[in-house]
Amino acid sequence: MVATGRRLGVNIFTLMQKAHISREDLAKQLGYTYRDVCRLTEGRLLLPPKELSKIAEKLDTTKEHLIHYESDSLVSELQYMKEFENRDNLDRVLDLLDEYVELRESM
Repeated sequence: MVATGRRLGVNIFTLMQKAHISREDLAKQLGYTYRDVCRLTEGRLLLPPKELSKIAEKLDTTKEHLIHYESDSLVSELQYMKEFENRDNLDRVLDLLDEYVELRESM
């Protein structure tokens, strides 16, 4: 589930870049906070299908395209991610990093 959220976040961010829409602009258009859009593009905020449809509309695409978009050619993955051979380990490390960032932001 974590990997799916991250992939969706990358897809949204990539399509935002292609459409020249900033995080601030998307937040205003959807009635979200800037922080929510950041969490969404980082894969740390999952939304129900209805909300994904709204985002897709703002990005001039469909919900299905948003979910299945292959963004690897536009946004490269972090280099260290490719070194993990076991996906479970990768997801756990990324979860720990997310928890650390959230903890630091709350201070």
